[in-house]
Amino acid sequence: MGSRMTAVRTVVLSAALLLVALTPVHAREPATAGLTPDEVDKINRGEVVVKTRVYSIADGKRAVTIKGYCVINKPPDAAWAVMLDYEKFHEFMPRLSKVKVLEKTKDTMKVTETVSMPVGTLTHTLDLKFYPTQGRVAWTLDKSRKHDIADTSGTWEFLPYRRGGTVVRYTSTVDSGMIVPKFLEEQLISYDLPGVLSSIKRRTESDGTWTKEQSGAAEVSGAPDKALSAP
Repeated sequence: MGSRMTAVRTVVLSAALLLVALTPVHAREPATAGLTPDEVDKINRGEVVVKTRVYSIADGKRAVTIKGYCVINKPPDAAWAVMLDYEKFHEFMPRLSKVKVLEKTKDTMKVTETVSMPVGTLTHTLDLKFYPTQGRVAWTLDKSRKHDIADTSGTWEFLPYRRGGTVVRYTSTVDSGMIVPKFLEEQLISYDLPGVLSSIKRRTESDGTWTKEQSGAAEVSGAPDKALSAP
C-alpha cells in the first residue's frame, strides 16, 4: 500500500512539474508587472500611468517606446469586445479621424488610419493580430502601403484584475521619421496617451456607447487625466 501511494505521489508531482514547465512566462506575470507600488495606487484611483523612453536612431532622428497602464471597471471580455470593433475606433479615440478596414479574418485585420496631428494629417496602414486566449492584440506597420511615419509596432493587453476589473497595458514603439526635439516629442506623447487609455476605458465602461463628441476637446485629448511620465 505504501509503495502504491509513493508511486501515485510521484506521478502527481511529475505532472505538476510538467505543467509548470509548459506554462508560458507571461501567464505567471501579474497584471501590474512593471509598476511601482505608487503607480499601482494611481491606476487603482482611476488615473493613467505613462512611461516613455526616447532614444536616437540615426541622422538626428528619434524613436520612442511608450508604456501605458490603466484600470477598466469591467471584465476583460468587455474590453476585448471593444477591441474587436476596431473599425469604430475613430468614434472615441483622440486624433483618430478615420479607420478603413481593408482585410479581416477571424484573428487578423488590416486597417488604414488617418490621424490628425499638430504637424498635419498622417496616414498609415496597420496589420493587427488578435490573440484571444492571451487577451492581447499586436500590430505592425504595413510598409508596402503609403505611410507618413517611418515605423510603429506595439500591443494592447487586457488582463484580469481584482473585483472583476481589467488592467490595460499598452506598449508601442514609434519612429516618426522626423527630426523632432526630444522635449517636444515627450510632451506630445505624455499629453496624448492618457487620452487614448482614458478613451478605451470610457468606451468599455459605457458598454460601447461613449464617443469623444460627448466630451470637450481638452478632455478627449487627455488633459483631465493625471499621467505619470518616466524616462
